[in-house]
Amino acid sequence: MPSAAISSPIRLVVVEDEPLYRDLLVSSMVSRLGEVDVVASYADAESMLDDVDVSSVDALLADIDLGPGMDGTQAGIALRRRRPGLGVILLSNLAMPGLLATLPEDVQGGWAYLLKTSVTDIDQLGLAIHEAIAGRVAVDKAVTRNLVPTADSPLRHLTQRQMQVLSGIANGWSNKRISEELLVSVRTVESNVSDIIAALDVPRDIDGYNTRVALAVTYLRHSVTDSTQRHTPR
Repeated sequence: MPSAAISSPIRLVVVEDEPLYRDLLVSSMVSRLGEVDVVASYADAESMLDDVDVSSVDALLADIDLGPGMDGTQAGIALRRRRPGLGVILLSNLAMPGLLATLPEDVQGGWAYLLKTSVTDIDQLGLAIHEAIAGRVAVDKAVTRNLVPTADSPLRHLTQRQMQVLSGIANGWSNKRISEELLVSVRTVESNVSDIIAALDVPRDIDGYNTRVALAVTYLRHSVTDSTQRHTPR
């Protein structure tokens, strides 16, 4: 999937309807990422779409719930269709990662999903921005740790280790990062990824098709949040 040509620093636009939280995002959170420059911030999606110069933006950071009118997901879709490859990072108070599996096919890939409570994790925020710009998918680890397969999910054919690896892929982690989190070798992770691809019948990367995006979307599409289960990869 195409990715936007990235300037230095990364140019970010913020959409958040709560003035105080919008100011915190810009001045106290994103500002800690030295490589990211907030070029504009808005209280609603309509104002952003009317005003923003898409050629001057690399990524959108938007709250999903923006009150009356267009929501953050709709704003992201509209902006992506103006500039394919632009990264979109969605924020929410609720765990709804399956939303990324319902996006129109022409804008899949290049999205991240973070809980608002996780934005203070500067490493995770930075990872989300970079993965979205790169055309991949990154979901908050606080969300994926509570996901379990649906009753009729093809994920039920995977082993526990394969599910842990797949969860890491959905987090936007590299094979090296997954190996460090699971305390296994990179070769073991690579072997598990190959087995997951075969088990889920997902094509390999071809002509802009991103296998890791497809794996993440499949994982999100066939999982639900289980509040009674706390699953943290070991």
